[in-house]
Amino acid sequence: MNKQKLSILQVIKRSGVSKRTGNPWEIHAAQCVLEQDVEGEKQILVGTINMPNHLKDVLAGDYLAEFAFAQSIEGKLEPRIVSLQPFGMPSAKPKPGAGVGASA
Repeated sequence: MNKQKLSILQVIKRSGVSKRTGNPWEIHAAQCVLEQDVEGEKQILVGTINMPNHLKDVLAGDYLAEFAFAQSIEGKLEPRIVSLQPFGMPSAKPKPGAGVGASA
């Protein structure tokens, strides 16, 4: 799997009813900016990517996105977001005196 910095600007919901099956559908697409290094040079890409259901409510911001490839309905291989972690956020540090052996 591959990880890249991804800036999500907004997530847009599209929905409708399938003409073929009559079933409702919805897709959440993130408008985003992707920063990547290609042969040592910074490359900026702007576009949309469909969000998995478990990430459809993500807020705008900078993330470290983990990607994997999946097969589309048309049979094409395309990247899919597997997970998002806030980018540049300091990790939580324990309070002084907390932890094993600390008195309450």
